[in-house]
Amino acid sequence: MTEPAERTAPAIPAPPWTKEEFTGLMRELAEAEAPRLFALVEEYGEGQDARVAGYGLAYEDRADVNSVEGGFQLDSHSAERARTLFEISSRSAGVARVHVVWMGEGGAARQS
Repeated sequence: MTEPAERTAPAIPAPPWTKEEFTGLMRELAEAEAPRLFALVEEYGEGQDARVAGYGLAYEDRADVNSVEGGFQLDSHSAERARTLFEISSRSAGVARVHVVWMGEGGAARQS
């Protein structure tokens, strides 16, 4: 009987970047694909009062929203569609309109 031939692992090529470069690449990827944070803010009267009703994350193909009181979650096609649904459901509570307020863009919120 002959001894089995010694097997060697196939050579794996070295990555084209350093560990630090790869860490930077992962960070860039995560930031580029990160969901956008927004708030749904209820307006009472004509600019008389307001309150945050929920916070959401907008992904490329959907938006997920949680109410600030808890117990209510909404999956929607977009932040604007979630705003419409919140507005419809809050009209009976005296809400004039609901706004989408985008968070974290340049350090200031932006309303749409």
